[in-house]
Amino acid sequence: MRRSFRLILCVAAVLAVATTLGAQTLEEKVKEFELDNGMRFLVIERHEAPVVFCAVGFSVGAIYERPGITGISHLLEHMLFKGTETLGTTDYDAEIEFLEREDELAEAARDIMLELEPWRLEYLDEYATDIIASFSEEDRQAIGTDRALELELLIGRLTEDGPSDEMRAVDGLLEDGEADHYAMYVELKTLEMELYDTMEAHQELVISNELWETYMNNGSRMLNAGTGQDGTFYFAYLPVNRLELFMLMESDRLANAVFREYYTERDVVMEERRMSENEPEDVLYESFMATAYTAGAYGVPVLGWMSDIKMITRQDLQDYYDRYYVPNNALGIFVGDVTIDEVREFAEEYFAPIPRGEDLPALTTREPRQQGERRVVVKQDAKPTLMIGYHVPTYPHPDAYALEVLQSVLAGGRTSRFYTSIYEEQGLTRESPGAWTGPGDRLDPLFIIDADPKDPHTLEEVEAAIYDELDRLKAEPVTSRDLERIMNQQDAQLVRALGSNIWLAFRVGMAASRRGDWRDLLDDMERRRAVTADDIMRVAETYFTEENRTVGWLIETVSEGEEGEEGEEVDFGQLMAWAQTLPPEEQQELMMKFQSLDEAGREAFAKELWARMQAEKGSD
Repeated sequence: MRRSFRLILCVAAVLAVATTLGAQTLEEKVKEFELDNGMRFLVIERHEAPVVFCAVGFSVGAIYERPGITGISHLLEHMLFKGTETLGTTDYDAEIEFLEREDELAEAARDIMLELEPWRLEYLDEYATDIIASFSEEDRQAIGTDRALELELLIGRLTEDGPSDEMRAVDGLLEDGEADHYAMYVELKTLEMELYDTMEAHQELVISNELWETYMNNGSRMLNAGTGQDGTFYFAYLPVNRLELFMLMESDRLANAVFREYYTERDVVMEERRMSENEPEDVLYESFMATAYTAGAYGVPVLGWMSDIKMITRQDLQDYYDRYYVPNNALGIFVGDVTIDEVREFAEEYFAPIPRGEDLPALTTREPRQQGERRVVVKQDAKPTLMIGYHVPTYPHPDAYALEVLQSVLAGGRTSRFYTSIYEEQGLTRESPGAWTGPGDRLDPLFIIDADPKDPHTLEEVEAAIYDELDRLKAEPVTSRDLERIMNQQDAQLVRALGSNIWLAFRVGMAASRRGDWRDLLDDMERRRAVTADDIMRVAETYFTEENRTVGWLIETVSEGEEGEEGEEVDFGQLMAWAQTLPPEEQQELMMKFQSLDEAGREAFAKELWARMQAEKGSD
């Protein structure tokens, strides 16, 4: 997760949105209106090509989840591609019986799981896993991907074999008073088998991926969604003559979503959660955030906790969707070859009939002041990694702007202090240490520094070197020349992105969604430009303290001789600088491809670009 986020930041920095078009120009370009139901719309007319980037954003992310349903925002993102009452089905009325039966079975299964309690389930699930692993090759071939048949064979073995001697020796595991927990577990598996059988019969009425295919068959160059801590966005890049299609599809998705194929998709999300739990850097990131936040919502991962995900029912999802995904929490964003009159006409036709819902509740829980350094150590078969975080304020707190400039001083490209000192001169790390603020900005975030020691250097050495640079910020003012260089770098990156409908939409849209008014971007520009060397020294002194610090270490536990060849490491600082030299059109194409990939694909794509960069340099 941390590496993937670094990749996203890297590409986003290259293709940053052109908010420095100039305050007057940008204000002239951005048009807006609001429907009677509270849904807002932003329109930026750019008539260079007959395409339009369309998005609907919701001011609802993981920070609105409660204990017991963590991960539900991300799960909902998956489910909103499953269709509506008219899309994704051959007969919705006939589906209702199946949906109700699936919910009935799932609710009954959850009741048993709650009664068994997690510790018993852990024992019993491990026993069931061992039985499945012992199935004959003939049984495995017969099962294939048939989950119901696998459960049928498991139930037969559980009934025939009974509990193991080891389980019988655990007091209270199998029986407690009159309760027969082993029989309850067999009943649980029977309910699950019936659930999968019902879903298989239900599938006869489902047209899988019809929403996706409809968009792609109508010329969509990009169709995707993203869920974060602060919000969720659904977007598509379409020929301009498909603007009405987007309005039709998205209003239908907002008003009439049907969560068919829910329990199979929940299995997919659970597998995603398992993969994250087996990814060392994800484990470090989640452990680090959970250590840094004792009360704030940012301490809970967007994916949620496995114990919650497996208990979330379709009704839980429906309740969450009905409560939060309403027009007055939504924002439509359109950038491209359209006019505000066209967008307004379709918005009135398709979105205006959807009734207003409840407004979002206030986010009142805040992280208390940290009063001492916190440390967490994760041991995995992976290269060592370091994370350091400091609690800092979010926008529009005046210190947030100085911290943003300070971030560029430390990690803003090949002239930054981390790059020139820690990576280049001292050679302590495999790539230049990164600095970023996250995981969101609606609540107070962390100023995060991460670094990967280069063999034979240690985590201790790298951590000490980073503190030296932070202390240097407190003692030595940044020169006016360095400040001007940083401002010019930011301006140059933004100017190169003038042709990007995508990132213009995201930057303006996110400001409107998260902060209420996109014009805050204009104020941000002015306040960032006003940052002085004294401001940087002051915020470094204020926030970069030991008592405000959380440190995470990923320690390598692989035995000597077990390491495989990994190939050359990607230097993301160099990769970003090289990408900035590419034509704007190619930068946009790279960003679109990057957005369409999963985490593994992004890693592979970064390596592909790194190899291309090295080849081009070699031919110079």
